Amino acid sequence: MKELLHFLSKNSFLISFFFLFGFFISSFSTPLSIFLGNKLNIIDVPTEENRKKIHTSPTPRSGGIAIYITIVILFLVRERFNMQIIGIIVGATVLFFGLIFDDKKGLTVRQKFAVQFIAAFIVIFTGTKFQQITIPFTDTVIRLGFLGDLLTALWIVGLINALNIIDGLDGLAAGVSSISLFFLAITAMYKGHLNIALITIGLCGALVAFLIYNFHPARVFLGDSGAGLLGFMLSVISIMGAYKTVTLLSIALPLFSLGIPIIEVFTSIVRRMLKGGSPFKYDTDHIHYKLLKRGMSQREIASIYYIITLVLSITGVLITFGVK
Repeated sequence: MKELLHFLSKNSFLISFFFLFGFFISSFSTPLSIFLGNKLNIIDVPTEENRKKIHTSPTPRSGGIAIYITIVILFLVRERFNMQIIGIIVGATVLFFGLIFDDKKGLTVRQKFAVQFIAAFIVIFTGTKFQQITIPFTDTVIRLGFLGDLLTALWIVGLINALNIIDGLDGLAAGVSSISLFFLAITAMYKGHLNIALITIGLCGALVAFLIYNFHPARVFLGDSGAGLLGFMLSVISIMGAYKTVTLLSIALPLFSLGIPIIEVFTSIVRRMLKGGSPFKYDTDHIHYKLLKRGMSQREIASIYYIITLVLSITGVLITFGVK
């Protein structure tokens, strides 16, 4: 805890500045994303594809534009360009353009996964990956080699889809992500990683501004591109710097703070397979939809998710602070 307090006292201005900077960028880029969504016809129409939609009027699903602009600007302002940073930006760009096309035209499941894995392997081949496993409470280190690449790819693609799954109600995915990013920033500060902390807190500030437009009743949706980019950045940030060595303890924070979407991924796959269908087929049997059917409002459900994520994140931070 002394390390965190020392870091905060030493870098309080930069931390505050980047939070407000992210908020400022999003305050302009989100209205721009709404305008472009309407202009380019990236619209979520309630009656399309015969899906049961929660909203009743056409709404732009172009929020990914605001998220992408924020990510690029934050990296341009703070990070020095090396292969790792270039890989993250290129991977985010590939993912964004692939999924914004999905938001507009629609992609098959295979095409979506192709885009996601391409983005994942771009960052892996440029240095962002799990490299070794340490056995908890011992000095034993196991080099992962190619297995580390595979583990990293599954982690990135898994979180991309986890955020997509909970992006079913107004403000849900953006709010959960903002809380997770805040605590990832706290952990980066504790471990002394200034650049990671500043980019993460900047994204957190951006999502707070985005929620002004995305909280119920939403004027813009994240879309697959926005939710996917959030999952991508949460997975990448959790690997960078403080998380290169994998133990159940060192990745406790992202596992805990994203506990709800991660559980949703596994339960959705099992539920769909038990019904004899594809594990990737869209349905409305997720927890948040069931709560909505029971009569809870979207704001109430979002608030419950925020509180649960906050409690889980604090638990993850306490575990992470115990890792030496």
